[in-house]
Amino acid sequence: MSHGDTKQGPSLLERVDLALASRLAGAVGDPEPLAVAQRVLDAVRRPAPADATFVASLLRLRGFVVDDDDASDVMLGRPTRLGPLTQEHRMLVGLGQCLALVRQRAAEGAAPDGWFLAELFRTMTRDLPRFRNNDLRRGPPWDAQLYLSYPAPEQLHGLLGTFDLQRSYRDQPMLFANLHPVRQGFRLLWRFARIAPFPDFNLVMAWLGMNAWLQTKGYPLVAVESGDQELLARLVSGPPPIKIVSFESRLLRQLGECA
Repeated sequence: MSHGDTKQGPSLLERVDLALASRLAGAVGDPEPLAVAQRVLDAVRRPAPADATFVASLLRLRGFVVDDDDASDVMLGRPTRLGPLTQEHRMLVGLGQCLALVRQRAAEGAAPDGWFLAELFRTMTRDLPRFRNNDLRRGPPWDAQLYLSYPAPEQLHGLLGTFDLQRSYRDQPMLFANLHPVRQGFRLLWRFARIAPFPDFNLVMAWLGMNAWLQTKGYPLVAVESGDQELLARLVSGPPPIKIVSFESRLLRQLGECA
């Protein structure tokens, strides 16, 4: 057999879908297959101990020094070195509430949109005085990436109002429609980060938006990992991605298979 005839193994995304399908296998032959499938989806969206790692990783993406144990203590209401008046404590509480909103919306089968992400931003920053009545930016974002131009503040209402599935998250409709749902989530992240509608935490909200999309499609949460700050800075400064191999591999690990 020539090298050209060698059969390629399944791609990362094919393995992701196979891993997800294996969780649905219990529905085969079951007298209530739809109920079994729904229980599998509910499990993907159920609160879990890993939630603390997820919300802590979002703050680390913005440069805050928060470890997983800190986040777990805050989310469980235990004593912690992070006092309740610290901004880290307040944002962890807010992000825990954001996660509940993401799961509720996914369970309803509603895809995220621009105004939902604005609601998540307000929820995360509700107890931070500097963001009171300051949810949409009035100038350049404080977390702006170098060499990028952002939409003017007066454009933000219109951009958020058209950032939805019906309009392919302001992407090219035919291209977006033909992408795998996981890769559609990558495009959502990139396009929201380029709008950067908030004074700060735009990459955090873009990451949360990607995960809101994944949850709607039945995929588990993907946490930020070491090195993602630099990766996202490069990603957002370049053209919109078709695939992000490290994220796909991470999602596969989340589904219980070592990539």
